[in-house]
Amino acid sequence: MRRCVARGSTRLIAGGVLSALLLAIAAVPLAAQPAREAHTFYDITKEVTISGAVSSVLPRHSAGTIPGAHLLLATPSGEVDASLGRWGLQGKGALSVSVGQQVKLTGIMKTIREKQVFVARTVKVGSHVYNIRNEHGIAVSPQARERMAHQTAQKGETL
Repeated sequence: MRRCVARGSTRLIAGGVLSALLLAIAAVPLAAQPAREAHTFYDITKEVTISGAVSSVLPRHSAGTIPGAHLLLATPSGEVDASLGRWGLQGKGALSVSVGQQVKLTGIMKTIREKQVFVARTVKVGSHVYNIRNEHGIAVSPQARERMAHQTAQKGETL
């Protein structure tokens, strides 16, 4: 009879220890996660500005490139494929540019699918700056551009 009592209490203690251990294992990784500081796709600290003449405007991506519109730029260091994202050339307030125009792009150079692509955040044509992506690299939709234009108009500013 004593053996049954000992086994029962041992199982109870083992179950309690196992439960506590599982709880500790589950809780530690949650608390140990570092705060996410930078977006993995777009690191604003690596931004550069490039200038060049537009050699081609591609409203849709071609095979092997990232989705969205692209500009091909003739720069002093060679041709650059600049990604404008899904909405770069669409909707109200979209980028308006033609072949031969001089532009300045701010963004980061990335290697995507073994090809160099300039991920544009802003495009400056003349004195007008077009916001293509936000500081996290997320494409600015036509609706977001419209909201930004409405907000700046209420403040009496211009884009």
